[in-house]
Amino acid sequence: MGAYEAIAAVVEDYVTGMARGDGTLLRRAFHPKAASIGHFDGGLEWANVEEFIAACETEAIAADTPVPPHEIESIAIAGDTAIVRVHDVWAGLNFRDTLTMLQHEGRWQIVSKVFLHLN
Repeated sequence: MGAYEAIAAVVEDYVTGMARGDGTLLRRAFHPKAASIGHFDGGLEWANVEEFIAACETEAIAADTPVPPHEIESIAIAGDTAIVRVHDVWAGLNFRDTLTMLQHEGRWQIVSKVFLHLN
C-alpha cells in the first residue's frame, strides 16, 4: 500500500470512528498524545484523544445508520509527515478538518486535528 492509500485508510478510520463513537478506530487513527483543536460555539476547544473520543461517544450514530459522507480535499506528504484536509459531517454539523500526520513505527497516525466549524 502506498502512502496516499495508507493515509486515506487512516482518514476512513477517523471519520467512521467519529460518527460511530468507536474508540478502537479513533485510537488506531490518532497518536496517543494528539489533540483536537478549534473554535466551537464561541469558545476554544482543546481536547486530548480521550476527551475527543468521549465527545464522539456522546454523539454516536446508530450502528445501522450510514456514516455521513466525507471528502479528502488534499493530501500533502513531505517525508514522514503529511497534512490532510478533510470535509466531514459530525453530529449533523459540517467541518473542515486539517489533520497533521506522522509516519511512526511503520504507520501513519494523526498527531493533531485543527477543525473549522462551517455551519
